[in-house]
Amino acid sequence: MTLHLDNLPRTIYVEREEGKPRVVMIDQRALPGELTWIRTADWRVVVDAVKTLAVRGAPAIGVAGAAAVMLAAFELAGSRVGPGRRAEDFCSFGGTSFLAAADGWGFRGALEAVASEVAEARPTAVNLSWAVRRALQTAFGALDGGQAAQEVSEALYGLVEGLIVEDEAANRRIGAAGAALLRDRARALGRPLRILTHCNAGSLATAFYGTALGVVYAAAAEGLVERVWADETRPVGQGARLTVWELARAGVPATLLCDNMAASLMAAGRIDAVVVGADRIAANGDVANKIGTLGVAVLAHHFAVPFFVAAPVSTVDVATADGAAIPIEERDGSEVCPHPPEGVALYNPAFDVTPASLIAAIVTEEGAFAPSALASALVM
Repeated sequence: MTLHLDNLPRTIYVEREEGKPRVVMIDQRALPGELTWIRTADWRVVVDAVKTLAVRGAPAIGVAGAAAVMLAAFELAGSRVGPGRRAEDFCSFGGTSFLAAADGWGFRGALEAVASEVAEARPTAVNLSWAVRRALQTAFGALDGGQAAQEVSEALYGLVEGLIVEDEAANRRIGAAGAALLRDRARALGRPLRILTHCNAGSLATAFYGTALGVVYAAAAEGLVERVWADETRPVGQGARLTVWELARAGVPATLLCDNMAASLMAAGRIDAVVVGADRIAANGDVANKIGTLGVAVLAHHFAVPFFVAAPVSTVDVATADGAAIPIEERDGSEVCPHPPEGVALYNPAFDVTPASLIAAIVTEEGAFAPSALASALVM
């Protein structure tokens, strides 16, 4: 199998247009029919892109969160105040008014307000709040060091560039660690593997390369993959719209199936391993991922198919004891059914929690771990 990873576009990056910083994101709502980008210098547009799934996937929205804070910093740093403090010298960030002073108290307060709004855009994926905290730490460290607002903004631009590089490097290490597990599985079976994945934890969910699909790409490069089965992932269809799109572009044989078909495939012995991503991993190894993941894990356990989770260390939330404490985002019911019969309620949780007992290993850039050993291994 010849991989064509150069056919996969960069999901999110930053650039300058006439010196002005911009965030560029693939608009994933338009896929697979059209490959288009959102280019913006407005942090509010980035937040809206996260909320409306134009950019999605835990690592990618982490980068987007830090980028939103960066754009807000440039916006505030560009504000100027005359000799007096007039009403028109105030600007609104995160629903709160702050004096638009490029070097005054308003800069710090406004960034904190923006950061709070950005971090709440999607509550389940911990990478978002993790990246926003890193942005604030960078900004406040620079301010405390005596840097002016424009210098702080430039430091944040550098942080976002660094996060993008850091994310791809982590994903490639995750891929290598996961490929080692699949190599052992392929050797035990004496043939390449048929792998099932759920939702999209590929390059589109990251700055580049992917977590779960990063494992697939690394394994495919070694000839360890016969085919990838991709659940459609109702109700938004990330598997149907995104996963098979990027697998096809990368040259990996892929088959799309309805979510309720995985059981029959496993019963027939046609799935050798399951690899999924994660949006938050609790200290005990419980994993929150796209709705439907729990059902796949239960099936895999029943049919003795190894179930692997691939995610960066930034997805591990040691402050959350177990899966019961993970906040689960509930989205508008229209995603399930735009026009339900009168009197019918709609239920649309975006994620579910897979208990650690159903997971064979959690693969990170630091290696593969038993779920129960993950938090202590990372703390050490």
